[in-house]
Amino acid sequence: MPYAKLWSKMPLTTVLSLLITAGSSLVAAAAAELVERQSGNNPFSGQFCDYTSFQASVVGSRLLMFGGNLTINKGTNSKEKRELEPGFQFFSLFLNETFQATANASSYLRREQDPAPDKRIASMRDGGAFSYNGDVFFYGGQQLFNAGDDDTIYKCTPTSQNIVWNSASINGNVRRTITKGASVNAPSEDKGFYFGGQDIIPKGADNEQADRVLNDTFLNSLVVLSFSPGGQEFTNITTPISRTKPLAKSNLLFVPAGKAGILVNLGGDDGNGDGAWEDLQVFDIGSSTWFNQRTQGNLTSGRSRNPGPGTCSVIASDGDNHFIYVYGGSNRAPGQSQLAILTIPAFQWFTITNQDYPSKVDAQCQLAGERQMLILGGRSSNGRGDCGRNSFLEILDISSLDIVASFPNNNPFTPPPLVRTASNSSNPLDGWTDPELQGLYEIQYQTSAQRNRGSKSEKGPIIGGVVGGVAGVIILGVIAVFFLMKNHRKKSARAVKEAVAEVKRNSAAQPFLGQPSPGFPSPAFTSGEYPQQYPQQYQQGYPPTTQPYKDDYIVEAPANPAPVELPPASPAVRPAELQS
Repeated sequence: MPYAKLWSKMPLTTVLSLLITAGSSLVAAAAAELVERQSGNNPFSGQFCDYTSFQASVVGSRLLMFGGNLTINKGTNSKEKRELEPGFQFFSLFLNETFQATANASSYLRREQDPAPDKRIASMRDGGAFSYNGDVFFYGGQQLFNAGDDDTIYKCTPTSQNIVWNSASINGNVRRTITKGASVNAPSEDKGFYFGGQDIIPKGADNEQADRVLNDTFLNSLVVLSFSPGGQEFTNITTPISRTKPLAKSNLLFVPAGKAGILVNLGGDDGNGDGAWEDLQVFDIGSSTWFNQRTQGNLTSGRSRNPGPGTCSVIASDGDNHFIYVYGGSNRAPGQSQLAILTIPAFQWFTITNQDYPSKVDAQCQLAGERQMLILGGRSSNGRGDCGRNSFLEILDISSLDIVASFPNNNPFTPPPLVRTASNSSNPLDGWTDPELQGLYEIQYQTSAQRNRGSKSEKGPIIGGVVGGVAGVIILGVIAVFFLMKNHRKKSARAVKEAVAEVKRNSAAQPFLGQPSPGFPSPAFTSGEYPQQYPQQYQQGYPPTTQPYKDDYIVEAPANPAPVELPPASPAVRPAELQS
């Protein structure tokens, strides 16, 4: 019997039941395939090719990687190679586990479940990720679908069981429509920073339309995210081009120097193929001031005079010396230097050429422990035909400068011999481009928590010392007055007796003019000068000829109010005269 006749003779309820059963089977099979792809042995639906334009952030012992472009190899047919993995990308790498970094990413990489559709979580390229108090905030970036409002960003909270998604509001003179900027997290300051990038036009109501990047725009604004238990605050600091070159895809690093930390911005692209390499852009967080600093050293390798855009970087510190490791770049070809090291405060570049260093562009770098630089994702600069030979993860030992496979390494960081001579310098080899930066750099850095504890702990001793000192002076004064009065009374009694006798002798009584009683002056408090914490020019303001740029949005804090004066001492009461 033909199938059409068979279907026509079936009751309607039976047909619907069969259709529902078949549909359910298809959905279940698709769901099972998705779960197997996400939580099974292989986190990808094919062989890994590259992963770019994503964001990475560490929360506790978990490294999260979010958004971006994932390309895979699904077969030997050239038409099946390097397909863009559709949809939402979210991976975890657990830093409290021991593993070997091999080409098989499934041995250490976990694919997280897609969030619920009602959360409206966007699939995102670029942007910045900032962690605070167990949450990860994702700011900026090009959203591919399910974009939020202009004043809304997304955040997630990883737990031991799952990952909870939510949204957060933007305030201040800040918008989300910015991408390809440089981001850095400063946990010791409870802040995050996002520099430069490019404008984007938010997409319309069509969910198939992505945000459009305005490629002819390059920005030099600095977005500051200040976190607190009560929420987050956003500030937009715009700087004249004379201080900061507008850049996209640069590297922003937090240096633990100065009163509240310093940001160093380097690399990137200004639209003409140039970035910040010879002249760096330095931001002092405490004064919200931009500076420039010239570097020394040769970054040329092969035909490229610098690594170009598409680099990633980490920073390691050894006392007052800091070392910025910059990896990869679109200008570097295989066999050229993939690693450059900048020493601070010498501000000297070193390049390292090692044939074992794989060429990487648009990777993400994270420092694990003190000496292991995780180089995540990226694509090879060998070309687009090497799919499958580009490892998802490379581990660089920043002390030995070797590519290693074993993770973790809990040994402390020691500067490599190549840069130790430069680390002995306490000043840039070419001097300070902005002399004011020297004074800021020489201030011993303390974390925000240390500064807050110091201010609270210092108020008690200062106030107690003042009050105790005044009280001590008063007590000593009272004791001194008591003995003076006692001595004076004895002398007065003897004088009266002698005067009476003299009157009797002379038969002419003379009036007794007693001596004025000693006064009771208020105890004098001479305030000693506090030790100078900053150089003199920073106490009295910048010299007129070198006045740094001050942003219009930054409101100067009012001067500290004068301490309330202690109440005057109660007037002393003259003790009763002793009986003679």
